Amino acid sequence: MSEYDAIEKLLSPSSIAVVGASHNVQKHGGRLIQHLLKHQYQGEIFPVNPKGGEIQGLTCYKTIEDIPVTPDLACLLIGPSLLMEALKSCSAKKIKMVMIHASGFAETGNCGEILQKQIVEFAREHDIRICGPNTIGIANVNKRVFASFSMAMTTNYIPMNGKISYITQSGAIGGAMLSQGWEKQIGISKWISSGNEADLNASDYLHYAVDDSSTGTICLFLEGLDQGESFKAALTKAANVKKPVIIYKNGRSQIGQKSVKSHTGVLAGNHEVYKAVFKQLGAINAEDLDDLFDYAIAFDYPNKPKSSRIGIISTSGGACTIVTDQCSKYGLSVPDLSSKSIQTLTEISPEFSTPQNPFDTTAQILNDPESLKKSVEVFIEDGNIDALVLMLTTVGGSLASKAAEDIIEISKKTDKPIYVAWTIAESLAREGMNQLRRAKIPLYPSAERAVKSLAAVQQHTVFLEEWEEKKEVYNHFFFANPQKEILNR
Repeated sequence: MSEYDAIEKLLSPSSIAVVGASHNVQKHGGRLIQHLLKHQYQGEIFPVNPKGGEIQGLTCYKTIEDIPVTPDLACLLIGPSLLMEALKSCSAKKIKMVMIHASGFAETGNCGEILQKQIVEFAREHDIRICGPNTIGIANVNKRVFASFSMAMTTNYIPMNGKISYITQSGAIGGAMLSQGWEKQIGISKWISSGNEADLNASDYLHYAVDDSSTGTICLFLEGLDQGESFKAALTKAANVKKPVIIYKNGRSQIGQKSVKSHTGVLAGNHEVYKAVFKQLGAINAEDLDDLFDYAIAFDYPNKPKSSRIGIISTSGGACTIVTDQCSKYGLSVPDLSSKSIQTLTEISPEFSTPQNPFDTTAQILNDPESLKKSVEVFIEDGNIDALVLMLTTVGGSLASKAAEDIIEISKKTDKPIYVAWTIAESLAREGMNQLRRAKIPLYPSAERAVKSLAAVQQHTVFLEEWEEKKEVYNHFFFANPQKEILNR
């Protein structure tokens, strides 16, 4: 079975066998079933446990062979010593896609590496594809497939119809970030914990995500690679279709690289080499873990900057300076406003304000809530400005909702992006912030994160313009060279 077809079965199974099923939702085999049921998985679930009977309201089968149909996916939540027998049963049942959740393989040293190799050899002999081992699962939000024991799946609210796909080589970090993303109403389409990647690997998942029509932006938590050429081919393909790939590369120090080997069994590699490849092929390098989703929010926003010319508005003079400094730090320009804009700002602003870019609305916004909207409209209409960073400080309560409504209304009428840095405690402006999130207006808790994200999008736009001139060379190397194994995909 091809990598694409295998991942399709993994993410969109019509039926799932849960081997190692349990009544106890504190155990992995119980929690995974609980998550499938909680989020209304539409396919059939077949718990497997030697005790048989019933588990969480579902008929439980004593063996895999007892299941009345052939499931699309088998989740193996059993110890390493039981895995080979389970794989033999999967083969007898003609199950072609399995997810191995157990740890204790290549990440543990020689004995684990030998066991992992034996499992892979058996799987290949019997045309079985593997996600894992050492994976905490997957989620396909739009199809309500939550085959994971991650605590992230216990959340009650998950945004539907998201366009961001997230591939992670660290299950725990991946699950933690996923939960934060959902809490901030970030729409995730697909989430994959790849584990040790004994068979299917990060490059395979990246190829799939680039081809996936329901994925608009790809996030990748990367620790190491064994399939470098395939990975570069996937980045080339992403650049061709203008699909952003945002990567946080772990294991940057020598000690960190040893740590990677100890828990995933992969080699981390030289970080500077990875960064050079990312830059060459247009992947967006996330320097900090926060960048991964910060950038994804920005790329998920339909309005993109046409240049680096940024307008700045804040409810604080000090905040104006902060944003201006951040623009300088990340290579964005802060141009003068047109004479027409200055004249209009003079007319609508209090006498003690200074009509310029950056523009301080002053505390007048508290007395005249419309003044913020009017100022934003002036900047958006200015021909010298191609994007706007709006830094709100102590704007809360009903004024927060009013500000959010105005920002959303203006954003719908322009193709110029508006990024919002909102620094007040979320508890004081929660509804306004959630309004922006639902409208996919990029929202950040600090000026630096807002500006940094805007700069990432602007720089990627420049890359795509330059890519048109050099993509034929890369396409020939990766897709027209018969010596390359990746061409067999």
